[in-house]
Amino acid sequence: MPFNRLNHSILGEIRPRFALKIDADPEKAMDHVENAIYKDKTVSGNRSNQLIFVKTPTWEQHYWSPEMSVRIEVEEYTDYTTVACLVGPRQTVWAMWAFIYSSILLVTIFGGIFGLVQYNQQGSSPWIWVIPIGIILLSSAFIASKIGQRKGRDQMLHLISFLYHSLEEMGKVERIERR
Repeated sequence: MPFNRLNHSILGEIRPRFALKIDADPEKAMDHVENAIYKDKTVSGNRSNQLIFVKTPTWEQHYWSPEMSVRIEVEEYTDYTTVACLVGPRQTVWAMWAFIYSSILLVTIFGGIFGLVQYNQQGSSPWIWVIPIGIILLSSAFIASKIGQRKGRDQMLHLISFLYHSLEEMGKVERIERR
């Protein structure tokens, strides 16, 4: 799912990003999207200064439900307004998976180094098994996150569709390439 990324990997993006171009005042566009959120019962969200967070309603949310942060601002040295979007899991889910990956990686690296040093000095070490076990755990966590990403895909597409339709009410919407 390579939204606007030319350098995407074959494994997909963890947090897809895309950008849109509109011909409207940023503040009016923010107000319009915020009002559209309150009118449409299929999405929920809130506004925080320069960001709008668009989410699925609480009764439809599950663990893997995505949220989309939307930033609308005038692009420097251009005459149009840019809508920059980032789609990803909720912040608590994102932080938990970052902690899981970091923990497994740290234990694997330090346990592996300890095991390799012990193996070089004594000729054997049970700690050497930390390396393949860590690789298996990292692979399992990655596969679980990809399954979760696929489970939240329909909701993600709905959030993106909602944003497109609410901005189209104000005028023409174009995708722009970002590197």
